[in-house]
Amino acid sequence: MAAQPRTDEDRRESILEATWQLIAERGFHAVRVSDIARVCGTSTGTVHYYFPGKNDVLTEALKYCVDQAFMRQSIELRGITSAHERLLKLIDMQLPRMGRVRDEWSIWLQYWAEAVIRPEFRPAHNEYYARWQETVVRTVRRGQSQGVFRTDVDPENAARRLTALTDGAAIQVLTGAPGMTTTVMRELLVDFVARELAAPAARRPADCPEPA
Repeated sequence: MAAQPRTDEDRRESILEATWQLIAERGFHAVRVSDIARVCGTSTGTVHYYFPGKNDVLTEALKYCVDQAFMRQSIELRGITSAHERLLKLIDMQLPRMGRVRDEWSIWLQYWAEAVIRPEFRPAHNEYYARWQETVVRTVRRGQSQGVFRTDVDPENAARRLTALTDGAAIQVLTGAPGMTTTVMRELLVDFVARELAAPAARRPADCPEPA
């Protein structure tokens, strides 16, 4: 049984942490409120107090994942001044390797599936997704001002294409598509940056190897 959180906010975060991990591992429709309560060492009534319905749980789990991911990005990108290097770092942080990032991708995929048939899920999705696209837009613009990215590229169009490529490759990795691995996914994304964004002087071989 999990240790009891000390404050109201701690209790809410404890429930969210348990919830998103359960959904990532078992699937949204397989997780019951009683499962969440058992993992948190609390009652179903307490879970319902914070999240009245199961839809609220999924929406808040996605928001929690997005917030945690952006917090990690902020920490990881701190001190990286080159926009080219920042974008490559962002790519590395999106790779669905085993662990937390892969679980976060699982939440995204399940939320997408629900949003296809349930329009009420779409506003929250679009808000969170716009944050990710805007991060890429800002990075491309910074690279253009630094002279490492081509100035004839529309940053918003580039962001839409790169995020769409990221999503498609990640889905293939997560669903076990033949020939698609995180290594192949990274190669595709790095190649996009090199071919579509990088100014000639920024196309250095050192940017491309798979990190250790």
